[in-house]
Amino acid sequence: MDLYAPRAFGYLIGDTISLEAVVTLDAGWRLDESALPRPRPVTYWLDLKRLDVKPETAPDGAPRYRLTLTYQTFYSPLEPRALDIPAVPLAARKGDARQTLTIPVWTFVSSPLRELVASQRGNPMALQPDIRPRPYPLAGDAQLAAAAAAVAAASLLVFAAASGWGPFAGRSRPFATALRHMRRLPDLDAQLGYEDALQLLHRAFDEAAGQRLFAEDVPGFLALRPALAGEAEAIDRFFTASRIAFFGDAPETAMALLPPEALIDLARKLAAVERRGGTGQGTRKEAA
Repeated sequence: MDLYAPRAFGYLIGDTISLEAVVTLDAGWRLDESALPRPRPVTYWLDLKRLDVKPETAPDGAPRYRLTLTYQTFYSPLEPRALDIPAVPLAARKGDARQTLTIPVWTFVSSPLRELVASQRGNPMALQPDIRPRPYPLAGDAQLAAAAAAVAAASLLVFAAASGWGPFAGRSRPFATALRHMRRLPDLDAQLGYEDALQLLHRAFDEAAGQRLFAEDVPGFLALRPALAGEAEAIDRFFTASRIAFFGDAPETAMALLPPEALIDLARKLAAVERRGGTGQGTRKEAA
């Protein structure tokens, strides 16, 4: 039997007191619930308001019960006085065998609603002043909050640069924009959706080149942008598929030459090169 009690002093009339008793039994034994106390007046000045029983298991596997008894005191002393909460009898059973247990007496000091003159001359049971709360150190939390704010600001700055917001609006990323809109098309596998995707990528090439870009302009476009040379074959296939889809009136043939997933993949690769800054015009020496 282990008893866990709150402070033993400073209680006034009407206060509640919670005692916690932990009862550990031998294997095979159980607490007899019929012997548990019921909420009731214990004395003329003390009521048992509530009893909570929580079955547990001890680390060694033995049965254990955690009992929380909530009392309310109605004693109004003229001066601080020690009062006893009576012992509580319990019982445990194992088959027909029965064992008695007892929650021991617990003593606390009940204080008057106002101090008397006598209690101000050093009575050790007088109501004591409140303990001043200790300030919680916030320096560590403040540093963590500042670090989190700095990371959030840096992340927002990187995202703004990637999205072309505010002062980064001048950094146009047409291929990334086209890729974002292409991914939102609901019917990319259908003719209309496929043609919309082709047009989006055409507008991106136009913006990157600074003019309308046709198939015959592609070699000169790539010569000024050597970072895109690795995608030259896919770009040629794109312009060929676009010509077949719009001027050959054969979208099925165009989709067979450049499937929708290949179109998305081309836009993704161009956006990646663009993100690395490889879609700007090179120097004349590089073009040569």
